[in-house]
Amino acid sequence: METTDKTFIEMQEQLQSLKSKLNEQKIVNDRVLRNSYRNGLRRLNLKSNVPIFAAFAFFLLSPAMSRLGLSWYFIGFTTFIMLAAVVATFITKAHLPRMDKDLVSMTKELTTFRKINADWYKVGLPVLVIWLGWMVYEAIYKIGLSGEAMYPFLGGVTIGLVIGGMLGFKNRKDILDGTDELLEQISELEKND
Repeated sequence: METTDKTFIEMQEQLQSLKSKLNEQKIVNDRVLRNSYRNGLRRLNLKSNVPIFAAFAFFLLSPAMSRLGLSWYFIGFTTFIMLAAVVATFITKAHLPRMDKDLVSMTKELTTFRKINADWYKVGLPVLVIWLGWMVYEAIYKIGLSGEAMYPFLGGVTIGLVIGGMLGFKNRKDILDGTDELLEQISELEKND
């Protein structure tokens, strides 16, 4: 009987030791997940700033556009597009949750952030087509590019469009993938709580 009691006591001590190790492991896992979430949020925040950087570059280059002979209407339209992109970026970034919120609120805000970024091309691509068409019109009919000068211009526009499109779609994919990763991490945090 004494052996059974002794074995039972040892089993209870081992069980208690195992429980404390599991609790420590849970705290470590929670910290790792939260740090990973913070880092992912920082990356998303940085990638979301691309339209702001593009607008800044445009504002630096806009005096050169007027010297090329492009109309003020075109420059004004381009300025409006850039300002709208900056405002839309700030509105979208407002849906990036902070760490001090509860997990349900964080999930809702991230889901909204993801949806806005996923649907952005529905507005951006038609505006880009209009802008490019207007730019080619301005170059051919307002500036008077023709013959040998037109082909390098159209080649440059095409190369810029391809490179810009690839970078834009890659940035969009990175944002969507990063958001999905954060939503998965929130799901893991919910399981741990």
